[in-house]
Amino acid sequence: MALTKSDAVSHSRQLVREGRSAALSTALCSHAGWPYASFVTYATDHSGCPIFLFSDLSDHARNLQADNRASLLVERTSNRKHPQTGPRVTLVGTLKKTRDAGHAERFFARHPRARMYAGFADFHFYRMTLVRAHYVGGFAKAVWFRGRELQVSKTLASQIADTEAGVLHHMNSDHQQAIDLYANQLLKRRGCGWQLTGIDADGIDLMNGGRPARLMFAEPLVDAADIRQRLVELANRARQLAARLPAP
Repeated sequence: MALTKSDAVSHSRQLVREGRSAALSTALCSHAGWPYASFVTYATDHSGCPIFLFSDLSDHARNLQADNRASLLVERTSNRKHPQTGPRVTLVGTLKKTRDAGHAERFFARHPRARMYAGFADFHFYRMTLVRAHYVGGFAKAVWFRGRELQVSKTLASQIADTEAGVLHHMNSDHQQAIDLYANQLLKRRGCGWQLTGIDADGIDLMNGGRPARLMFAEPLVDAADIRQRLVELANRARQLAARLPAP
């Protein structure tokens, strides 16, 4: 079956939202702009753009001072028998420092240990502005598309950003059982005491003892008012699955 651009965009959004690490490539300023790629951790803002935390002493930070163009490869291929059949997406864009507190909190939610060194004077957050994206879903399944097609609208992103903290507090305080059901039944993750750590237009982030999990919505949110209904639907589906389990 041919890969449509709509499918490529949807699959790419899922890859980027679910990911926490990737390969970032920048132009090596110390060696005449040769491509330099290395492992990095990242999160996404509410629009879907990647956020990074770099020390000024890192090669990437130095490179970006001279040329802020970069590409980010997010992949789910290495654990397959035939890696070339796995999905991956390369994001092409520019990186710029950001002091947005919301960006920092989104990053900490995905990488809690980063709080230990984020306060050092030489560490700064960066946000990637997406220009182009290239999705590959396997042999002969490749599509280029514009970066803005991967992003959530500014209005929706702003609405959810304004609502996120209140939703997380309410769910973690009053609906712990539902969160455990999300993890145990919908994601097949073990353990109790899961916490909701993030929500965006595409899904929710969970954490338990440093173990992250991501639960995608079947369809992106329409607006912030849609959040409650989606969480209720997920809880109901999880309870239905739990009810079918044989008694211990």
